[in-house]
Amino acid sequence: MKTVFVLNLKSSIKDMYLLFWSILMPFAAIIALRIFLPSYAGDYVEGIIAVSVFFYSFMTTAFIALSQRKRGVYNLLHATPMPLWKYIISISSSWAIVAIILSYIVLLFAIVINQLNFSFKILLYMTPIILIASLSFVFFSFFISSLVKNEGHLSMTANVLMIPMLLCSNAFFTLEKAPNLIQYISIVNPFEWFLNGIKSAFLNNFSIWGESLLLLLGCLAMTLIISLKTFKYSDQ
Repeated sequence: MKTVFVLNLKSSIKDMYLLFWSILMPFAAIIALRIFLPSYAGDYVEGIIAVSVFFYSFMTTAFIALSQRKRGVYNLLHATPMPLWKYIISISSSWAIVAIILSYIVLLFAIVINQLNFSFKILLYMTPIILIASLSFVFFSFFISSLVKNEGHLSMTANVLMIPMLLCSNAFFTLEKAPNLIQYISIVNPFEWFLNGIKSAFLNNFSIWGESLLLLLGCLAMTLIISLKTFKYSDQ
């Protein structure tokens, strides 16, 4: 497991999707908010971090999983003694570590650009939330990548799922006056749980933090089971 973890970690860091969607885009958003909405720029840091992690741990990893399956990488598992669950947890853990590093990079950039006050307690409470949420999204990305045949189908499927999850959350606007249906969706929205966990870490709201952590742990268990049950070694 250690070897798979290290090798996958090294290859993940070089991924161009990661560079664009999870680093350059958040940086551009932070700079744009600082220029055009300077009085509100600091209020969107948690949302930008959550979106950056979400894009990487769901969208980017889904494309990587599909690519590896099409290249026959997963067929090689039949020739090794490593159980499927160990392989999935190994590579998912490496992707989760990358997601945590991404969140630190985006947070540091936001602190510098917006001149925000910072406490290391934020990292202490933010890190487990990001770890559990990113693992959940990665496990779910295995499920989505198993449903499609090519990158075009994956892009459409991922967007159909991601856009409602983003819109039915408080990432960039409040849902207080949203229709009841949208508010109900936000209650069962894993991305909203993730976002609330990050916001509560910034606000030292430990009751909401604990609630978000428990919900994400339940999501983690469910997505792990789904990813194992639906895993496809090849397209055949």
